Amino acid sequence: MDKNYLLHIAEAKDNYHKNRAKMPFGEKVKIIVELQKIENEFIKSNKNRNTKVKNRKVWEI
Repeated sequence: MDKNYLLHIAEAKDNYHKNRAKMPFGEKVKIIVELQKIENEFIKSNKNRNTKVKNRKVWEI
């Protein structure tokens, strides 16, 4: 791979994480809750998934 390409990818990743770190706490919580809702749907729809609890409660914000 091209060294400049890898440096560009590393820089873009670093900028992404710096911007996410500056995000307000409330926005971070909303993102986590939305991701939990998505995961919950996957758990319900995938019968082969090895989880003991098929119904999880997700916060309502």
